[in-house]
Amino acid sequence: MTAEPEPPSPAPLMALSTGFWGFKTLAAAHELDLFTRLAGGASTTCLELAEALGICHRPAEMLLTGCAALSLLEKRGGRYRNAPISEAYLVRGKPDYFGGWIEMADKRLYAGWGKLAEAIRTNRPTTWDPAVQASIFDAEDPTMLALFWEAMHALSTMTARRLGEALDLGRFRHLLDIGGGSGAYDIELCRRYPHLRATVFDLPHVTAIAAGKIALAGLGGRIGTVPGDFFGTAPFPGGHDVHLLSMILHDWSEEKDRALLRRSFEALPSGGLAVISELLVNDDKTGPAPAALMSLNMLIETEGRNYTPSEYAGWMEDAGFRDVETVWFDAPGANGAVVGRKP
Repeated sequence: MTAEPEPPSPAPLMALSTGFWGFKTLAAAHELDLFTRLAGGASTTCLELAEALGICHRPAEMLLTGCAALSLLEKRGGRYRNAPISEAYLVRGKPDYFGGWIEMADKRLYAGWGKLAEAIRTNRPTTWDPAVQASIFDAEDPTMLALFWEAMHALSTMTARRLGEALDLGRFRHLLDIGGGSGAYDIELCRRYPHLRATVFDLPHVTAIAAGKIALAGLGGRIGTVPGDFFGTAPFPGGHDVHLLSMILHDWSEEKDRALLRRSFEALPSGGLAVISELLVNDDKTGPAPAALMSLNMLIETEGRNYTPSEYAGWMEDAGFRDVETVWFDAPGANGAVVGRKP
């Protein structure tokens, strides 16, 4: 008689079902400014943190222990200090500060993901009401909108660096960032390519945010802004030989994405390049997990989803682009770029 095979360990299910514990520990520590308090080599004990925050010793000890267990803090000689990743990305005011994304995930996305089953049943977002707003970007609460753009700037800054390393833009002179948001991609790509100029094309209230970020970066002489609606009837701004659509197409339906690619093709000169930078779902639609889960995030936030390289390539070719290829890289906001040339 053949013995029944041993069932797999349930440990992965335990890890999945408690995944939010780690996130909420990070989010709480960030909200309490723990990592900023410990910036520059500062350290604390449980008692000192309790006194500084005006809280009891018990939760202070639990928070520090949790952050150390998650490798966010290190403990030496009885004192807790920032781990390198926290010092680099979780200290307010640092160039690579990632806290905007953490805060948006905590204050906006967390509640929406709590209603994921509702989103699946209804095929409607849960972080905003489609009966009241035309889209996620329409009539949004100013506080949440500010959170959104700070989060996108953090995510886009690091992603733009990896894109700039993976894709050679050396022969191009003027980039149009369609739906360019805070201008993070433009800032990083212009830093990498000293000859490159860029234009952020987005809604008026967004280009105002971008103008501030560009000024802070000292790149006002090379990066401009043009307010407009990329779904509008006017052609895209001319005079650009490369178009960038970064973390934009996943917000919208196939029909709208195809329309954007057609408009891009029409506006580019011969030899111009279109670049779609996204977290790409593989063609088998089995992963990778960051792209597949971001796609579910689009379910609670937008009308779109995360698409595959083959889907984007087909749409680009239908729009007229040729020599379409996928360039892979590793970054927080994207894992690759689908690029196509206008003949």
